[in-house]
Amino acid sequence: MDSYLSEEALWANGLAARLKLIQANFADDPASVRQGYITEEIERALKPVSPTRRKLYLDCLADRFPAWEGIRSTAESDVKSGPAPVRPEDLLASLVQLAPTLSPETRAAFAAQLQAVGLSVKESADAFLELPPELQKKLGLVAGKKLQLERAVKLLAITTELALVLEQLAWALWKQLAPKSGIRKETELSKLAGSYLAGDAEVSTAQLAQPVEKTRRLIAGLLGAVGRAGSSYAKKYVTRLSPEVIEDWAKMEKKWNESLESACWRKFVQQAKEHASEPAIENEIQEAISKSAENLILGRVAG
Repeated sequence: MDSYLSEEALWANGLAARLKLIQANFADDPASVRQGYITEEIERALKPVSPTRRKLYLDCLADRFPAWEGIRSTAESDVKSGPAPVRPEDLLASLVQLAPTLSPETRAAFAAQLQAVGLSVKESADAFLELPPELQKKLGLVAGKKLQLERAVKLLAITTELALVLEQLAWALWKQLAPKSGIRKETELSKLAGSYLAGDAEVSTAQLAQPVEKTRRLIAGLLGAVGRAGSSYAKKYVTRLSPEVIEDWAKMEKKWNESLESACWRKFVQQAKEHASEPAIENEIQEAISKSAENLILGRVAG
């Protein structure tokens, strides 16, 4: 039967079938998306049609889609005038609209590209910065209160200097206390933080947070170990050098012609040479601190 149809009817039948397929394939997409696909398909189908006959072809297609006037108007407008030139202000408006949905890393990467072509914007001294609610609570700020960007940058410099100094000291101390420990510094925080602040797209927030968290746990472990290490060393001292322990050992090791007092003194001198010298005490204290700190860092309960 198709052989009896006019050229425009055959064209409309084929295009209608493709448009229905588009409708079915993209049924779950927003209406604006489907309309865009349909418009593109109609424009492609109209390209080989003579401009003087396009209205006739579109009218024939409209008979198969009574409710397509919006799409038809768009297609006819594009056919007559061609695609409208893209205006910079339209691109800017689209970017501003999408900005809240972008990740911090993506925004930083876009900002770097804009800066590279001379489109960077200098922040005003009166610009404000918002902090997450949990951090505002820690700082004693009213929820939703905006902060001055200039002061935030100054505070960043101060706290960054503090953090980097503490990081260097903590890891240097840990290397001295526990040279054989499996807990090791893997990343230079200062270089990683510098790349992050400079907008390096390869350095994500998660990558920066990992060494910061590791250093935080180390510092917390070292501070917590100070109290625990004292108790641990005291227990070892009592088991080796307390009067009661010395006397018990002396009774077992006393010679038949030796007084108990002499035997006690001899045993104390022997134990003191081994456990009460300055190097021995220092090693015992460092070992107690490193073991307590490692237990805290790894979440273990010390025995």
